[in-house]
Amino acid sequence: MSFVIRPARADDVPAIEPWTRDTFSWGDYVPDRLPGWLEEPGSLVIVCVLEDDVPVALSRAELLSPSEAWLSAARVHPDHRREGMGMAMNDFAIEWARDKGALVSRLAIEAGNRAAIGQVLRSGYRKTGEWVHATAPPTAGRRLDGDLGLRPGAVVDADAAWTFWSQSDLAQAARDLISLGWRWRKASHHDLEAAVETHRFLHSPGGWVITESDDEGISVGWVATTPADAPLLLQGLRDVLPEGSQRRIEAMVPVTAWAVEALQREGFEMQPVNIYSKGL
Repeated sequence: MSFVIRPARADDVPAIEPWTRDTFSWGDYVPDRLPGWLEEPGSLVIVCVLEDDVPVALSRAELLSPSEAWLSAARVHPDHRREGMGMAMNDFAIEWARDKGALVSRLAIEAGNRAAIGQVLRSGYRKTGEWVHATAPPTAGRRLDGDLGLRPGAVVDADAAWTFWSQSDLAQAARDLISLGWRWRKASHHDLEAAVETHRFLHSPGGWVITESDDEGISVGWVATTPADAPLLLQGLRDVLPEGSQRRIEAMVPVTAWAVEALQREGFEMQPVNIYSKGL
């Protein structure tokens, strides 16, 4: 079946929402975020349309830095899967990113999604990272002493953390990437400086983390620690939330044997996520 690819418009939203509402067992984030994506600079929402110009597939491309593109939110209407739309949208996004000056395109796929993995490999991507999305509810119990708990750090702490992390096996496993939720790009010292300014950079004798907070809990996208100190750092995360809070804790962590073991011991449930990259 023939189709046309074009940038999405605001009037496409009502047609897209019905078939993106229940993509996963828990639903989907696309209907809520789609209107905002259309307004963001450095972002392109792509749709495939048939003769009636009604979207039956979409995806999103964005620039996370002047040289790094991120692709996400690929969705195809159930009645139009296996018609080549996913690969065509990827090619369209690659051309857009290349025209914007990007040198690399990345995307993330859950390790068990074999169909999607096969598609991106056929499109010329290669796996360049293995991470875990780790989640754990806060638990009751003895809280850490003040000197052992996480607290906001200063620029001097960020300097030490960056020097340590840059030479660590965590940075090597991460390929020097930082997680921005479910997006990844190259980390920089500026990330730590910005986190210090907004009180999101925390440190303790167990190490350093960059956190994000919302109504549901806290998330960590960058961590620097050692095998011996990781348990203390993870215990400190629980104390960041108010005592008795039922909000969740989550972290994106590059896969190393000792980091995975530490997360398991602290009761985190882990979902493997692979990062795929393609040079432009």
